[in-house]
Amino acid sequence: MGFWKHNMPGKMLLRSRHEASNIAAPRKHLSLEAYQTTIRRRLNEPLPIEDFIAYGEWFHKQVVPRLDTRNVRNVAPTGGGFEIAFEDGEKLHAESVVLALGIGLFAQRPEQFAGIPRVLASHSSEFSNLTQFRGKRVAVIGRGQSALEYAAILHESSAEVQILTRSETVNFLPFAWRKHLFRRLTPGPLRPLSWRILPPTDLGDIRTARKMADPVKFRRQSPEVQQALLKDVTTPRGAYWLPSRLQGVPVKAGVSVTSVERAGDALKLTLSDGSTDLVHLAVLATGYRIDISKYHILDDCLKQAIQKTADGYPVLATNLQTSVKGLYMAGVVAERILGPTLRFVTGTSNAGPCLAAALTGKRSTH
Repeated sequence: MGFWKHNMPGKMLLRSRHEASNIAAPRKHLSLEAYQTTIRRRLNEPLPIEDFIAYGEWFHKQVVPRLDTRNVRNVAPTGGGFEIAFEDGEKLHAESVVLALGIGLFAQRPEQFAGIPRVLASHSSEFSNLTQFRGKRVAVIGRGQSALEYAAILHESSAEVQILTRSETVNFLPFAWRKHLFRRLTPGPLRPLSWRILPPTDLGDIRTARKMADPVKFRRQSPEVQQALLKDVTTPRGAYWLPSRLQGVPVKAGVSVTSVERAGDALKLTLSDGSTDLVHLAVLATGYRIDISKYHILDDCLKQAIQKTADGYPVLATNLQTSVKGLYMAGVVAERILGPTLRFVTGTSNAGPCLAAALTGKRSTH
């Protein structure tokens, strides 16, 4: 849970509902519902990040209580497997390696901000404390969930914040009242049927949700449909509960930052409409771009051996094995093969069985 603990701000809320925030386990016994029963407390919805982190830490204590937290420095191929080198110098041999390194390494930083210190312009994935900018002028660049929620938290922390976006509009997801009512009408024994009709992923709608949630259904679609499904989940939109928190936050739409200059302890931003602005901080909520060459722990010869697509994704088999035998990759890098759930926690229910089957030699249900 390191990325959530150290790279996400306090007061953040998960956009996904509880049913889409479960970490997968074979018997469903480590769900958020089970966690709430254990702690004897009902968690709020939307789910505060602090509660999600606590749930994740509870999960790992049930599964791997003696987790090795050392950093891996290098993974290199050896005869019949891999050599893993740790930061303390110890090395071990493994027949198989699964990389589940998250999305943080793929943070996209606009070229206009090249050379600008991160203390003045940081990607949204690099903040854990936004309250420190009280009284400061802050520009949030972007229009997705991160941009809008960070702007809301900054505003509530008494920062002088504005949103800058190239788009002409800022869009929010409506409250899914039909889905909410459907779940209310299908409780208890009817819940498995409810989930088959409308999967608990918080992705897509009645027409697309099953194609997104089921890797087999996803793979049966044409490349054009697959691309459309992947694009749908990355279209910048904010949660339904954000508009009220953004009252009073100015949005400058239809503009982009064309140049950036340091001005003492501030930044001078020149915008595409010719205007300029002086800010103490720019929050770059500019998304992520997959490029596995950024997996710095991989030995160079191993990087070269991994077959990649033209846009930086690994070429994976349906069991998530790369072109290098014994090397597997899970998470967002696998969305091209198992579908868009792999961007989110809910995707563990698809990646887990595939990896388990590959490593144990048993047949996967996918």
